[in-house]
Amino acid sequence: MANSRIILGIDIGSTKIATVVGETHTTRGLVLRGLRVVPTEAITRGTVRDLNQAAKDIDDCYSGVMYSSGLATDQVYVGITGRDLASINRSAAVEITHPEGEVEAEDVDLVISHSLPQQLPAGQQIVHSMVREFTLDGIRTNRSPVGMIGQRLGVETHVVIGSTSQIANLERALSRVDLAVRSYVFNLISAGEAVLSAEDRNAGCVLIDFGGGTTNVGVFHGGTLCFSRCIPLGGQNFDIDLKQGLGVSFEEAQRLKKSYGKAWIDPDNEELEDFIDIKFYGRREYDKIKRRRIFEIMQPRTEEILEHIIDALNDSGELARIAGGVIIVGGSSQMRQLRRYLQKYLQRPVRVGLPTGIGHLLDEYRTPAFAATLGLLLYGAKHEQTIQNGDNSFVGEVITALQEMWGKLFPTREK
Repeated sequence: MANSRIILGIDIGSTKIATVVGETHTTRGLVLRGLRVVPTEAITRGTVRDLNQAAKDIDDCYSGVMYSSGLATDQVYVGITGRDLASINRSAAVEITHPEGEVEAEDVDLVISHSLPQQLPAGQQIVHSMVREFTLDGIRTNRSPVGMIGQRLGVETHVVIGSTSQIANLERALSRVDLAVRSYVFNLISAGEAVLSAEDRNAGCVLIDFGGGTTNVGVFHGGTLCFSRCIPLGGQNFDIDLKQGLGVSFEEAQRLKKSYGKAWIDPDNEELEDFIDIKFYGRREYDKIKRRRIFEIMQPRTEEILEHIIDALNDSGELARIAGGVIIVGGSSQMRQLRRYLQKYLQRPVRVGLPTGIGHLLDEYRTPAFAATLGLLLYGAKHEQTIQNGDNSFVGEVITALQEMWGKLFPTREK
């Protein structure tokens, strides 16, 4: 279709790979054309552990969604997470050299390049960067300042840094499937595209992505992400705790968590004295234990994750400016009583984030578990439109000039 564009996203999670494809239309907007999820043990917390198996799982996921959608593209937006990811805020300023004081594209290129870290620790590279705002003679703007008149141009950027080897191994796995990386996208950014309103971003809010192997905490303010942290704990830790604490198989631990697990329950609640069926490892028949045993194993892990979240939010230094509440996404965000537990201890309203902004979205995908995956379509559509228009205006995304400059600064990245 002449006026349509295909957007492909692959979400590399802690326990699964999700591939999503959509199509943009001038009249119907962004439409979902296919989504497929493949469990994987080859990638742990976003890091490739088995290259051959990772390539096979990616191929399975990608081929399946392409076949079902009837579309074809090899350009992909890759959503990533991982315990090795870290973020920093950077700022820089330059003097305008044009005789009349007009800001030119070259000035924007220069100030952005100055704001990026020039020296990184060994084995680290920039994974994702976004411009938070420009200042021109002290006046803030989240639009491109090109063409405006001033003497001093400043910029603030939010930079996500990750392991060079992690990115290289992901690129190698993707290249074996003949996929070219269009851009890497931090999962908090893609999830934010799917579940946050303009009011959430501007007034300020906290976005927490509860994944299988990690929990990502982000603070949005002034329209963009201003703080992020990856906590190397997630829903799978509850499964491991139950497996080891009860002496059951991993599958049985998952069943017990889904059937009886809660993020929080009053320790005096009478239901904890109820007996439940359990199949201990190596036994063919079910035995019985009290539900209290599930609570005693899961509650310490819940408290540990909460402590990490509170530490991250305190370290952000942004809470005093945040007027909004907390939005939770990710597969593990659906644990019973989690929303109420967070609301009690964070002292802010908490809601579950549901993806919006995509047409033909089936109810089975309109869940917090697919927020980051579907957000790749929204991010990709916005990015493609910016490039197509040749427009440097944006809200919170790196402008076209930075995309063109990227290959020069970091030649290891595949475009």
